[in-house]
Amino acid sequence: MPKVQTPRCLVCNETSVVELEDDEYKALGKDMLIQHALPNRDADFRELIMTGSHPKCWNKMFSDEE
Repeated sequence: MPKVQTPRCLVCNETSVVELEDDEYKALGKDMLIQHALPNRDADFRELIMTGSHPKCWNKMFSDEE
């Protein structure tokens, strides 16, 4: 299984390493939307790969609390 390092999260400044299936890894190398390349992965996982944003950090960025 290929491992991919994500970009740095804008909130916590950490990177992550995620494992992909071989076909997912190949699909990411093609010029297609991520939801088409990884249709069986949830939106949180796809966001992590695209922007490095962890689910808890994403919620922190876009929460209504101040």
